[in-house]
Amino acid sequence: MKPTASPVIRCLCLGLALAASQLAIAVENLQLPNTVTIRQLLQIVREKSSRYAAIRTRIETAKAEVTAAGVLPNPRFSYGRYDLTSRRNTMYDGRAQEGVTLEIPVQIAGQRSARLNAAERLVEATEAGVEADFAVLARESWSLFIQLLAGQERVTVLDNAFQDLDRLRKIVAGREQAGSASAYDVLRISVEAKNLETRLENARSELAGTAGDLGVALGLAGWKPQASGKLTPLGVPTDIRTLWDRAQTLNPELEAARRGEIAADASIERARRERWPTPSLLVGNAFTDKPYGMTSFAGVSVELPLFDRGQGGMARASAEKQAAILERQLIASRTQVELERANELLTRRRESLAKFEREVLGHLPTLEQMAENAYRLGKGSLLELLDANRSRTEIRLSHLDLLQAETEAELDLLKASGLLVSTMEESPQLP
Repeated sequence: MKPTASPVIRCLCLGLALAASQLAIAVENLQLPNTVTIRQLLQIVREKSSRYAAIRTRIETAKAEVTAAGVLPNPRFSYGRYDLTSRRNTMYDGRAQEGVTLEIPVQIAGQRSARLNAAERLVEATEAGVEADFAVLARESWSLFIQLLAGQERVTVLDNAFQDLDRLRKIVAGREQAGSASAYDVLRISVEAKNLETRLENARSELAGTAGDLGVALGLAGWKPQASGKLTPLGVPTDIRTLWDRAQTLNPELEAARRGEIAADASIERARRERWPTPSLLVGNAFTDKPYGMTSFAGVSVELPLFDRGQGGMARASAEKQAAILERQLIASRTQVELERANELLTRRRESLAKFEREVLGHLPTLEQMAENAYRLGKGSLLELLDANRSRTEIRLSHLDLLQAETEAELDLLKASGLLVSTMEESPQLP
């Protein structure tokens, strides 16, 4: 009876294996920066993201089809023997006759070249599809990067508001000691400060969650980076005609659809060539034992296409071609709609941001100073001072929301036009 490991030992080995795996992941993630720019983030997506690495395996699978398509059919060797089992051989004295035959298939209709061409076109279509998936992943990563920037700036706004409120609390406490303010005023501003501190902690928790979401999206366990830079619009142009012209040549989804249609054409040609039967050349020898004698044999073998004439392959290839045409038309129509929608949304959000900065944000410094001066001079109440402080914070947070909304709309427009990845890689405005 073979000895078996105890459950304790098996659990211990499993735990050690898991610990080693986690250690390897941690060592790998130590090489990732704690603070990233958007350009560095794109580089990490391409080079270190396990999610993108999994997407790229489709290319290797497609390339394997090229290897398979280029392989020639194997020759066939056959051997046979005739043995006399009863009566007498009337032709010669021996009791056995043997023969060997070599069958060599010869593809005379260009099947191999058609298969190679179809497999190579499939690789190109797969590469374009992978690039389209990368654009989706880049859009998702950039969106999370924007959320990180906005979250960091929200924490800064709330932290500054808390510091200002704490400074006002000390002013109120000093007035209460001087007899010009009540204990209620001190309690009221202290409660307001605690409430703002709670909002600050919630904002920090949401920021940590967003950083974790970025690591999860890229398949990088334990990576929770900070975003480097400032939340500002990208300045994407909104000329719809120019953007649509660029989309027709740069949009990766449209390019993948076009290459898919080309691959479908190559599949039709492959099916057409494979309708032709493949003949085989036959050569061999037959020999007897008593007396010894040998004869040579040569011939041709070919399948007669009476019933199966490749109708199934042609029908399947034609259906795939029609599906590829419809898919390209659908993607083109959807891209144009997305482009128009994103362009209109971006225009509206830019107008909203400009109006807010002109009519609201521009008066914020005056509002701050007037409210505090009024309270110092006894011309304003504590509630008015708190209301002004609260309004100031909400205005700054609303400004961040508008900035984030406009930048998100710019990303949608860049993705629809196919300029997203090139903008990330080439724009001098990006860090």
